[in-house]
Amino acid sequence: MAKNNINLPLSVLTELMLNRGGTELILPLIKTDKRAPSVRSIYNIPYTRDHENAFLQFDWHCPASVAETVFKATAPTVFYIHGGAWSSADKRVYSRLSKEMAECGYIVINMNFRLMPEFDLRTHYRDCITCMRYCLKRADLFGIDKNNIFIAGDSSGGHMAALIGGRINAEKVDVGSKVVGLLLYYGIYDLNNLKSVKFRICNKLHEGFADIMKDKLARFYREYSPVTYVNSNFPPSFITAGEVDGLHTESLLLDNLLTKANIQHKTLIFPKERKDARHAFINLINDARAKATNEMYSFMKEIIK
Repeated sequence: MAKNNINLPLSVLTELMLNRGGTELILPLIKTDKRAPSVRSIYNIPYTRDHENAFLQFDWHCPASVAETVFKATAPTVFYIHGGAWSSADKRVYSRLSKEMAECGYIVINMNFRLMPEFDLRTHYRDCITCMRYCLKRADLFGIDKNNIFIAGDSSGGHMAALIGGRINAEKVDVGSKVVGLLLYYGIYDLNNLKSVKFRICNKLHEGFADIMKDKLARFYREYSPVTYVNSNFPPSFITAGEVDGLHTESLLLDNLLTKANIQHKTLIFPKERKDARHAFINLINDARAKATNEMYSFMKEIIK
C-alpha cells in the first residue's frame, strides 16, 4: 500500500485492498469480537464509489474456519436487509444477529442502504441489488457459496428480501446467482394492504406513497409487491410473525400463496397470547426469538444444496 494512502478512511482502505491487493491485504482489517470469538468480521465495506457514505456500506461476518483458510473455503451466505419502515434503523442494530448466524456456519452480508424520505423505496431496492452484485462478483474473495444464497429481513426488510428474491428467481433482475431461500420476519408482502393493515406506520406510509405517486400508485404497488412474483420459481421461504403484531396477516397471506404455488416453505405464527412475539422481536432476547431462529436454522439446513 502506497504511503500516501495510510491516512485514508477505513472504508476507502478496505476498497483499495479488496480491488488491488486481494485476500492477503484484507487480512489485517479482519476483526474478532470477544463476545463472538469464532467469528471474523470486516466493517463498513463500501459497495459503490461513494466510499464515505455510511448508507452505502456493508459489514461482512464470517465463520473463523472459513476466514482463516485465506478464503479457499466457502460457506452458505445470508444477505441481511434491516427493517425500519424503509426510513430508519441501521445495520449496526443487527450486528448481534449477524454474528450469531456466522457462529452457526453462515457468512452474513449485513447491508446498509439509503432511506426515505430523502430517497424513495425504489432507491432502497437498487442499493440492495448493487450490494448483492458487488459481493457476488467477488464471491471467491468473501468466501461466498454462490449455490447457497439466502436473503433475510425483518419488517420492511422482510418486504425487500421477498421482493428481491422473487424478482431474482423470476429473472426480472440479475445479481450473479439465484436465491436458494428467504428468511422473512413479520414483513409486508402486498403494498396494496398498507392502507388497511392494523399498523399505523404502514397506514401513514400509504398516505405518503399515494401523495407522491398519484395516478402511478397502482403500478408502483404492483411492481414492488413480493406477491406479484409468487410463481413456481419463487424461493423456498421461512416465514414468521406473532398474532399480537398487526402485520401478521401479511405473513398468513404469503403462506397461503406459497401453498397454492406449491413452494417449499415453513411458517411459524405465534398465538396472540405470546406477547414476546410482538413486532421487532428479532432484536430482543426472549423465547419467541429463540424459537424462531432455531426453526429458521432447521429450515436452512433442509434446503442447502
